[in-house]
Amino acid sequence: MLLENKVVLITGASRGIGRATAIEAARQGANVAINTYKDDAVAAEVVAEIEALGRKAIVVDA
Repeated sequence: MLLENKVVLITGASRGIGRATAIEAARQGANVAINTYKDDAVAAEVVAEIEALGRKAIVVDA
């Protein structure tokens, strides 16, 4: 896995390209910090998807 044991911060990760990037980073072995600024419910869905892949994820509002 390309990102094994790395932590990545993805901005705008609750939708679109950011969401896809966050999920792919998790598939590649990274734990993910999801940055969003207005849609916590959708960001929580992304966290659930990432955790289902066996990786850790948190939401950071900014």
